[in-house]
Amino acid sequence: MHTQVITKFAVASDKMLDELLYLLRTWMSEHPEVVPAGTYTRKILVNTMNSFSSQWLIVYAGDEPAGFAFLTDGGERPAIFDHKRVVQLAAFGVLEAYAGGAAETSLLEKCMTIYKGRDAIWTLPAAANRAFLESGGFVQHAATPYWVKEQL
Repeated sequence: MHTQVITKFAVASDKMLDELLYLLRTWMSEHPEVVPAGTYTRKILVNTMNSFSSQWLIVYAGDEPAGFAFLTDGGERPAIFDHKRVVQLAAFGVLEAYAGGAAETSLLEKCMTIYKGRDAIWTLPAAANRAFLESGGFVQHAATPYWVKEQL
């Protein structure tokens, strides 16, 4: 039987906040080498969900949350992207049980679709995500730690 995979925009409902916190905590426990840029609390998640410059996504395999992405065009960005319309893929993670499959692909495709028309999407990927992002068209920007997918 085929499990339906769907990626949804996250809204600040109790259910989605609980799912997102579960995904973040589980993914970080699966990847202890990754040091998060900050802490994720309900308040921080609600604030980012209510920001016009940010978007959280959750991918589901059947009814189960399987992964997350956080995109933003707010905040600081590297000078190499000055004068370009870019968005940052600030967080991207799919739980190990769903990695390498349709959930991961669906999540990245949704990220690309909602920011179509931008010059590029950039990220500082966790080592666990690099091979997948590379297969999705990201390349490391010369002499920087940033990975970029241009001409969305």
